[in-house]
Amino acid sequence: MKSIRTKYAVFAIIICAVFVSAAVYIINRGKTSENRQSGVTPTPIVSETPTVPAATPEPSITPTPTPEPTPAPIKATLVSAGDCVIHTALQKAAKIEGEDRYDFTHMFEEIKPFIESADYSIVSYEGAATNNRNDYAGFPSFNCPPELFDAFKYAGFDLVNNANNHQLDRRVKGMLETRENIRKRGLDVIGAYDGEEPRYLIKDINGIKIGFMAYTYGSNGNEGLLTSEEIAKHLAFFDKKRMEKEIKELEEKADITVVMMHWGHEYWRKPNEQQISLSNDLFEWGADVILGSHPHVVQPTEIRTVNGETKYIIYSMGNFLTNQWHEWFDDPKDKKWLREDSILVQIEFLKDPVTQKTVINKVKHIPTWLSREGVGTKNIIHRILPIPHKNYYDNSNYPEELIKKAYESYDRTVEFFTDYER
Repeated sequence: MKSIRTKYAVFAIIICAVFVSAAVYIINRGKTSENRQSGVTPTPIVSETPTVPAATPEPSITPTPTPEPTPAPIKATLVSAGDCVIHTALQKAAKIEGEDRYDFTHMFEEIKPFIESADYSIVSYEGAATNNRNDYAGFPSFNCPPELFDAFKYAGFDLVNNANNHQLDRRVKGMLETRENIRKRGLDVIGAYDGEEPRYLIKDINGIKIGFMAYTYGSNGNEGLLTSEEIAKHLAFFDKKRMEKEIKELEEKADITVVMMHWGHEYWRKPNEQQISLSNDLFEWGADVILGSHPHVVQPTEIRTVNGETKYIIYSMGNFLTNQWHEWFDDPKDKKWLREDSILVQIEFLKDPVTQKTVINKVKHIPTWLSREGVGTKNIIHRILPIPHKNYYDNSNYPEELIKKAYESYDRTVEFFTDYER
């Protein structure tokens, strides 16, 4: 009985399901018919796909050309010292006891850093320096051991100017032997010739061509032993026509023209008329720098403008190394201590690599004083002392009296120069 009831229940459920399915079908069919009659097409449900924006192309960048670097200006420094007149006392101080040798290097120890720091350095030497060991002498006819040139080289000098009134103190033969002894030390020399042309010297210093020429007023009458042809062959005396030709020629070949002049009155602290007149001519002919010697005392410096260009002159650089000192003389009015004073000249040249124009950029002056320690003894020590400023030796080991004299020399000298910077 229970199984029959179950069968009827299942059957009833099936019948109900059929009726429900039929009812649903009829209803949906009716809706579809209504949609068709109204012309509305059912919109299918579509899942949205995200829209990816088109990639923006990167802008093309035109590379900026790298600018050509501006070439740096070219610089060269020149240093010039005054007269070296080697009296007998200096030769004795350099003699090595018990040996046939001389050593002058200690005289240059203090000044050495100021000389060797330059690109090129000049010193003026008055006298002969031959190999005859029995013929050395001081005033009035100088002949010095050639070891002096070893000291020049040690100190940092490059060029020896031998155009002066003592260059014939051992005649032409001694002058040419002196020139050879200078060259043997690896130094350049100017002012003494054996007929070669041109007589000037041009040095390429850091890319700046600097030309050098030297002249002297005479040779203490020793030129009287020579013919005019021999004078023209061996010496560079004042001869305006020849000087003009040489300097103009040199000025065409060099960026800077330096002329060394042995001139003026001894012991005058002002230039004479000839110095002033000749300096005007030299500048007009093309000289840029004039370095004066011979008076044995310091004379003034000047910065001039000639034809739109800056020029420099020092009429006299004074005594760099001598034994002319004021204790020799009894008359204090004569001011012989001025012979102990000198100026070391430092000049910086500047060349524009684009225009190729070279100018004087800076001029600096360093006073020097020649000291003597141990005067009255057998061991006199001569030193060239630089005095770049008034307090330079305050903490040194030098005696107080020596420092006092050095500063007095500074005070005497400083009024004669003016530094320059472009």
